[in-house]
Amino acid sequence: MTGVGEAPREWRVVASRMDLEDVSGRVLFPTPRVGPWIPFVRFAETVTTGAGDDSEGHSHKREEVLNYIVEGRVEYEDDVRRRSVLEQGAVVLLTAREEAHHNLMTRPSPRSRWLSVIVRVPTNLGGAPHAVQIATAPTPHQPEGGPVERRLVGRGAPIVSASGLECVDLEFSEKGRCRCPVGDGRRAVAYAYDGSGSVDGQVVEAGAGALIEDVNEVTVEAGAGARVFLASAPRSVT
Repeated sequence: MTGVGEAPREWRVVASRMDLEDVSGRVLFPTPRVGPWIPFVRFAETVTTGAGDDSEGHSHKREEVLNYIVEGRVEYEDDVRRRSVLEQGAVVLLTAREEAHHNLMTRPSPRSRWLSVIVRVPTNLGGAPHAVQIATAPTPHQPEGGPVERRLVGRGAPIVSASGLECVDLEFSEKGRCRCPVGDGRRAVAYAYDGSGSVDGQVVEAGAGALIEDVNEVTVEAGAGARVFLASAPRSVT
């Protein structure tokens, strides 16, 4: 509910859909019913079994691309054909001010799974034409009575985003709750990829996400076994 003197905010829960080009993938947006959540261009989850070819070989321009490995192992090839093996918990962020290409290839393992987030980069952003940052599993932190928090991108994280993207992974070993900062002038996506929970009291089932705008913080609650990925970024892109 919007209080007196408060600006209206958008708050909705959307379900992901199967990616018709990859039946093992789920796309939260864009879909025929849900468009991009600018500055978020795309939010998706991929699950593969066994080895495969070039799962996500394509180019990006004026975008930052985050891939977070939540299960298994993935081989990553950047724009200059350097290859890195990303283990479970690894984070890779591609910043493409100009056009840059990258590939994600699954390795011979029973199962690999990762989350992908694409956000726009401001046109006036300086720096190298493209850059890649890779971090192994960030050190987890567990506040008393709350979930295990892994800060992936942004404040207190091993990777810094040029676009202002911030990401944290929340893992609930038991029923709990936590308050997560978002900030005015920012949009956020809270995606439940294991189990289900609630965001500000609204139920978010596995494979669904809450799209939130212009709030100082959100309260995430869930039971044992649930995992929620929260990403936020400045709303305006010039």
